[in-house]
Amino acid sequence: MGARGYTLILIAGIAAGCAATPGEMPTSLMQPPLGTQFTEAVTIANKRVPLPSGLWTVIGTQIEKNGERGYRTVNMLAKIKDKSVLAAVEIYTNLPVRKKSVGGVFSGNNAPKGWLTVRSCTRDDMHFLKVYANSSLGDQDCWWVNHRRMDGPPDTGHWQESRKYLAENQISAPLDMIAVSFRLADQADYLTVNYFFNTETTGLEPAQDVNWKVHTWKTSDWHPDQVKDDPKKRQYIQNLISWGDRWHKKIKASFGLK
Repeated sequence: MGARGYTLILIAGIAAGCAATPGEMPTSLMQPPLGTQFTEAVTIANKRVPLPSGLWTVIGTQIEKNGERGYRTVNMLAKIKDKSVLAAVEIYTNLPVRKKSVGGVFSGNNAPKGWLTVRSCTRDDMHFLKVYANSSLGDQDCWWVNHRRMDGPPDTGHWQESRKYLAENQISAPLDMIAVSFRLADQADYLTVNYFFNTETTGLEPAQDVNWKVHTWKTSDWHPDQVKDDPKKRQYIQNLISWGDRWHKKIKASFGLK
């Protein structure tokens, strides 16, 4: 199935200095509105990003101009049941803008090609990391498993929208979630997808971290140093690693790779 009641809206005057300039294709700025629901997959910038089973709701978006490259976009979706977030998906990608040449014919970008690497593809303090390629401004293909604080960066638009959406609808989210993340890039495009999972859905105890307001990543109950001595948590992480290994093929397909 596709989106239920899905209607594209044109984002106009996104932020100061971010309005479309003459010659840009306005349809490239279409984003799914908050509250839109999807099953199986969500299409962002011509990429059909797969979703785990269930109904997923858009709870936060962000779009900003990225020079001549087009627009940076982020979309946050959540799987919600009984006023609780069971899982979430965060999707980063580029929306290219075709320019009109002097002769009136639309052509591709002439901006510098390639994308910088992401830090997670070089870290050694996460639960898991697999790197197939990680070339700055070249091919990138890596995925990892890490625990994440779900308060989000306070000054990031899509996190602000997500927190507001959950608060207004009286929906609770766990303190910590486990993320299975994927990064793909080539000289023309990039895609970063974070799948967040609520560990409490499997019967594991909620995080009891009294220091969470300090935003200390290492104090998390799900830090690798804490998990290594807990058989149930180790097994949970291993199950997500197995899931990520299978899901990696789906993410590559959404990016046009085999």
